[in-house]
Amino acid sequence: MCSRRIFVVDDHPIILSGVGAMINSQDDLTIVGLAGNAEDALEGIGKALPDVAVVDISLPGVNGVTLIARLGERFPEVSCIALTAHEDPGCLRQVLAAGGRGFVVKRSTATDLLQAIRCVLAGDNYVDPALAARILSPRSATQGDPGNLSERERSVIQLVAQGYSNKEISSRLNLSIKTIETYRTRATEKLALHSRAAIVRFAHSNGWLAELPV
Repeated sequence: MCSRRIFVVDDHPIILSGVGAMINSQDDLTIVGLAGNAEDALEGIGKALPDVAVVDISLPGVNGVTLIARLGERFPEVSCIALTAHEDPGCLRQVLAAGGRGFVVKRSTATDLLQAIRCVLAGDNYVDPALAARILSPRSATQGDPGNLSERERSVIQLVAQGYSNKEISSRLNLSIKTIETYRTRATEKLALHSRAAIVRFAHSNGWLAELPV
């Protein structure tokens, strides 16, 4: 059996060694490198050219999302899986936008990570079932009517659902942060949405996660 080559990036030594040992215990997978930050990862992956890079999102300095984007630019043949403690759908959006092929939360089991690796190796994408269930929950039947929103209110809520902070939305729409907060408050009141998760479900049900507002 041909062993597939895996590189792991995580700034916590215990997690790094543990994940590495777990992957190495598989007959069809082999660890070809470990790194604790983006700079070492770029160098190591450039030398090892693994099939898959498992990347922690919360890295010191250059974060994991940026690293995934850079790996996609330099080594497009390397598939990236995000491994993170964050279960925010916005984080998933950022990973997918950067070119990530998989998303696994750290509270998941070792079996889930192995499944993600094998899924990506087979040419598919993988999203942790716990997060997918939150995004695609039947509760996404929404309370409000999107037609009640102004164009700006819709743009703000759409960007919030896609994971952008108020500061990032302010920069993107060329409006003050206070103005963004006002639009966000008005929109959530009109739609009776009381949490980010509710906003994400609403946006998903209206097809807003697949498009970016101008």
